[in-house]
Amino acid sequence: MTPLRLPLPALLPERTAHRASPRPADGFERAWRRLRHLGTGRRTGHHLAAVAIIRAGMDAQRTDGATDLRRLRLTCRGTDTATRRHALAAAALAAETALGLRAHDTQLAAADALLAGRFAEMATGEGKTLVVALAAAAGALGGAPVHVVTANDYLVGRDAAEMAPLFAQLGLRVATVREGDSPDTRRHAYAANITYLTARELVFDALRDSVMAPADPDPLIEQTRRFIDPAGCAQRLQRGHHMAIIDEADSVLIDEARIPLILSRPQPAAADAAALGAVLAQARRLLAGRDFQIDTETRHVTLTDAGRNATASAGRHRRAHDARLCQALAALHLYHRDRDYVVKGQRVHIIDPQTGRIAEGRAWSQELHRFVELKEDCPLGRENLTAAQITYQRFFPRYPQLSGISGTLAEAAGELAVVYDRAIVRIPTHRPVARQSHPPRVFATHAAMWQAAVARADSLAAAGRAVLIGTDSVHAARQLSAALAAANIAHTVLDALQDADEAAIVAQAGTPGRITVATRMAGRGTDIRLAESVRAAGGLHVICCQHNPNGRIDRQLVGRCARQGDPGSAEHFRALDGDGLDAVLSPALRQWLARGLLPGTNGLIFALFRLAQGRLARRDRQLRATLLRDDLARHQRHAYRGTGL
Repeated sequence: MTPLRLPLPALLPERTAHRASPRPADGFERAWRRLRHLGTGRRTGHHLAAVAIIRAGMDAQRTDGATDLRRLRLTCRGTDTATRRHALAAAALAAETALGLRAHDTQLAAADALLAGRFAEMATGEGKTLVVALAAAAGALGGAPVHVVTANDYLVGRDAAEMAPLFAQLGLRVATVREGDSPDTRRHAYAANITYLTARELVFDALRDSVMAPADPDPLIEQTRRFIDPAGCAQRLQRGHHMAIIDEADSVLIDEARIPLILSRPQPAAADAAALGAVLAQARRLLAGRDFQIDTETRHVTLTDAGRNATASAGRHRRAHDARLCQALAALHLYHRDRDYVVKGQRVHIIDPQTGRIAEGRAWSQELHRFVELKEDCPLGRENLTAAQITYQRFFPRYPQLSGISGTLAEAAGELAVVYDRAIVRIPTHRPVARQSHPPRVFATHAAMWQAAVARADSLAAAGRAVLIGTDSVHAARQLSAALAAANIAHTVLDALQDADEAAIVAQAGTPGRITVATRMAGRGTDIRLAESVRAAGGLHVICCQHNPNGRIDRQLVGRCARQGDPGSAEHFRALDGDGLDAVLSPALRQWLARGLLPGTNGLIFALFRLAQGRLARRDRQLRATLLRDDLARHQRHAYRGTGL
């Protein structure tokens, strides 16, 4: 055994490690960070070379026989490289004993990169769940509470349950925080050595703790505290931010970073249903193009002079009336049922655009959500006011030890380097990838695309293969499902309305002849296990019918097939009457292309879809940069309030 080391103060669980808010990098610093972090080949070799050291440590610990857990945990405390790898060897040995899983060399290299505070790009299907568990266990052996951030509540429960025997073997306690958990349950979970949860739950609990902080003079915060805790006896939920490992890091830190996390309280003097209903009725009478202009890219409505004249009845409150009218018009023309939201139990639930899942507890602000409720004849909810807010871009750099893993990080390397100051390590696959990629196909209309997908899926299923078809939205999934049903083809649908059956649907998705239609819910964290007959027939076939805003989401869906050396194939279908080309082609030009669509032009038109994705990705990157600057400025203005965030 290596000499005993006492823990560093920053790693003690009862103390809160804290970093100041990040400062926006200037032009030179941004360029320097990109150059410093883009050369990943040397770092990859460094972590692969460490595998032999970790294996030697496993052999040494294996010969010691029974492990003294107390001595092991004392031995693994420290932050130097040798201690980190000793802890990782102990975790890998515990995985063999408790789970019967022998970590591959690439998995050990990825776990070593995570412990070193880097982002690891590891192909889908390479066993990232075990990699994250090994790094979390090694970090927890050092005495730090570890937060493992996953993409959704389904993965929170699944990963924590699968890896629980590994943690128990090391004397570590694991817990989960999920939507609907009580404060006591959350407090108990954060007291564990390792806590699995989503980024949203983690950040909102931090915001709640900041509101509960004592000696806060802000009256809005005081009212929010009384709303959350009328008795005034609440305790802090979290015990500090020390170490975070983010699974699907690009989804959390890039895709979801466009949305600020806002803790709200009810607005005491919100407009009543009659007043909002009158504005909505007025909005229904206005005509697009004449009375108002719609910008679908930014989701913004602007009244024209004709529209203002047609509604000239607000007097001195004209500006507020026009703003409310624009929100009503947005609810009518920009936010659509089964695409942006679903109605379930007489309530409007927002669909997360990145994951395709219901975003529980999320509501649109500035009366937009209430206008959507009126539009769908649902009971009117309450209007909220902002009490505290933060962005992922400002929250996660506060962790002294921050790392993440995903199968699609290369495209975001520059932004991750600038915002989070972390290098990316690209981990090679354990086995060669056996995926076959078919040429893309472009269709004039969605109806034609659905018919082609039906024919393709039917022929593959008849050959004994499993088929996964990815769609944009609940509405698109229902359209494809109707086309399959009309052809008397058995299939299963996985969307935001079937989230309770997700585990059962995924478990059957790899059986012979199974056709699964899914929204973006199947794009991340979905491990489809193949039956032997399906593997022999050619594996899973993925048909991507999604108009995704960036290529990383395309890669995630395609990555559901041909995992860990299994056979598989994928192809892309696109329709010209969708909104995937809005950023680069006018509607008239798209109609002209649709009339002259020939088989040989598919590749060229598909390249235009890629060009549109690149333009949208640049726009989203600019939005995230603006959001971060605004968040930092707001934090600096209100720093005297003492909220801690």
